[in-house]
Amino acid sequence: MREARNRLKHDVESNHIDSPCIWVRGEACLPAGKLPSFIDTMTLEEALHTLPQGARLACIKCVSAWRMGHLDAKCLRDYLRSVAWQCPALQRCAELAPASLGGWLPEETAETLSEATDECDVMSEEDMQSMMCASG
Repeated sequence: MREARNRLKHDVESNHIDSPCIWVRGEACLPAGKLPSFIDTMTLEEALHTLPQGARLACIKCVSAWRMGHLDAKCLRDYLRSVAWQCPALQRCAELAPASLGGWLPEETAETLSEATDECDVMSEEDMQSMMCASG
């Protein structure tokens, strides 16, 4: 357990960017410190301003846990991805690059996501009406 935590702390030290204190509504929410390389200070600050209170507090706790070596970067990234639908800044960050390039999406997902949007079928008005009639 201790070895795993030391390994996580080493990862924090070796793969990070420095961030100033982040303020939200006149309150210091996240003290100055390290951030994982897949999110920058401005994106995180915007996220903390736009996320609902519960998601904002959880985000702060997750970043703090990552800084202390209690949470690995993948878990932090997964959490931020899970609340990205609530925050345009996190959505933009998540869409930038696959995980191998410091982004949030696994390599396969990034490739198939762009392919899937090109292959979508659009239902005609007639198809929609027949589907609505069939459902009740």
